[in-house]
Amino acid sequence: MSVALLLPFAKRSSDDRLVSPDEVPRGQACNCVCPGCEHPVIAKHGTEKVWHFAHAKASDCASAYEKSVHELAKQTLRERKVIRVPKLLVAVGAQDAFGRSLLEQETVFESRPVRLDSCVCGKPLGGVTPDVFGTTKGREVLVEITVFHRLMPDKRDRLQKTQKASFEIDLSLFKTVQATRELLEHELFENPNNRQWIFHPRQDEVAARLEKALQDKVAQSKIEFVTYQEQQVKIQADEARIKAERAAQLAWQPDQDGTTLGSPYGLEWRASFPPPERWMPARASFCGRHRLSSEWVDEVMSEYSKRSHLANTSPQALASNWAVALELSATEIYRYFHEAGYTID
Repeated sequence: MSVALLLPFAKRSSDDRLVSPDEVPRGQACNCVCPGCEHPVIAKHGTEKVWHFAHAKASDCASAYEKSVHELAKQTLRERKVIRVPKLLVAVGAQDAFGRSLLEQETVFESRPVRLDSCVCGKPLGGVTPDVFGTTKGREVLVEITVFHRLMPDKRDRLQKTQKASFEIDLSLFKTVQATRELLEHELFENPNNRQWIFHPRQDEVAARLEKALQDKVAQSKIEFVTYQEQQVKIQADEARIKAERAAQLAWQPDQDGTTLGSPYGLEWRASFPPPERWMPARASFCGRHRLSSEWVDEVMSEYSKRSHLANTSPQALASNWAVALELSATEIYRYFHEAGYTID
């Protein structure tokens, strides 16, 4: 615990009820014992701290605070014969064929107070003893209250096996907040967010209906995914065809004067970079002639002009690649080859 929590409730010896310090006389006259260790306590009615109980003699009782909150919560529910049930929200999820998360959910009812016809604590039921056992209109409801420790999986399983409506009230707020009767009653009867169902008889029925709706959506998504894949194959085939047609259109086009600057040069491939004093002016002239960004041209040309690429390709193949990327004719690319010194006569 990060704060010093004071003992807020004690058991009055005369009637074994959990009481607050303001319900009993000050000091040892309170006639109370610790709910954890059963040793005498005194009621402290001070001015600097909240009123509380303290062991009459030094004690290492570690369970006093938690036990006092837990026991008063049970006592309060038993005496009031009212519980606030949690909202029943049923949700099921899945992933569709596209990898998208699907969710189907339904709020069966909202959190609400329910008046009990009877309410007892510590009643064994089918191998498990819930903190509170209540009945309302012939239906049974089990309540488990947690303060410092979570509900253990084994007890959760045993509560579920009873097939009776059961839920947990989480009072872990009081790990760090000093418990008072007023705060405890608020958490028990007003706060809808500190409780959840362990089991409700309607959960499986609603979940089955939602699961069917969800699987219908998953099945429909599979049909849509097959259609999508077929469309993607067609799109890729069309793109490849258009690219090939474009490359064919750009290759070996005549210059404006009707001559062709492709193979007429009869050039031999040089598998190395030309000297910078030759290719740099040629590159600048090329960019200016075609009004192209030098950064873009450098990016396209550098992708294919590494020494390993030059040694394993032909002028025709390289010219076609650059022509498609720069949207120029292969003729213009051959002109640049000649001006930059990528080839020799």
